[in-house]
Amino acid sequence: MPFKWMTPFAVLAVMACQPTPTAAPRGPDLVTVFGAITQTDRGALDATAEPLFASYGLTFERALGLSADELARFETLVMTTDFPAEGPLHAFAGPRLRDVLGFAGGAAQTIRVTALDGYQRDIPAEAYMQHNAILALYQDDQPLGIGGRGPAMLVWPRGTDPALDAMSDDDWVFGVFAIEVLPD
Repeated sequence: MPFKWMTPFAVLAVMACQPTPTAAPRGPDLVTVFGAITQTDRGALDATAEPLFASYGLTFERALGLSADELARFETLVMTTDFPAEGPLHAFAGPRLRDVLGFAGGAAQTIRVTALDGYQRDIPAEAYMQHNAILALYQDDQPLGIGGRGPAMLVWPRGTDPALDAMSDDDWVFGVFAIEVLPD
C-alpha cells in the first residue's frame, strides 16, 4: 500500500494533461443580416474574401451572421403550402422571419432579400409581420441545399392565409443568403 497516498495526485496529474474543453465550431454563416440592425457579431465586408456580396453591390460595416445551428435555436414553424403557385404541396420548416429580424434588432422594417443568383426583393415589414412569413431551412423534412432552394427560402402561408390566395411567386425568394434591413 505504499502508493495509496499517490492516487489523488495521480488523478490530478492525468487531468492536468487533458486538453481543455473548447466550444464546438459554430459552422459557416447561412444567412447574413445587415443594415439597420443593433445586434452584430462581425465587422465590415471583406470584398476579397466575400466576393459574392461585393458582386451584387452589398456592403456593410457590421453584420450578424447566422449559422444553421443558430437558426435552429429559434422556434420552428411548419407551413404546408404550394410552391410554385398551384404546384404540389410541400411542408416548409424554419423560423419566423420577424423573429430572426427581431433578434438582429431590425424587426418591423422593410427588408431587401438577396438570393445566391442575385435576385432581390424588397419586402415591406407589414407583409412579413402580418402573414408570418418564415425563413425556411427545410422542405419536406430535408435541408434546403445550395443548388436547390437553399440555404434558406422566404416562404409565405399561401395555403392557409386567404389574403395570399392569388399571391405570385415573386416574393418567394429561394437561395437566400443576405437580408438587408433598410433604414426607415
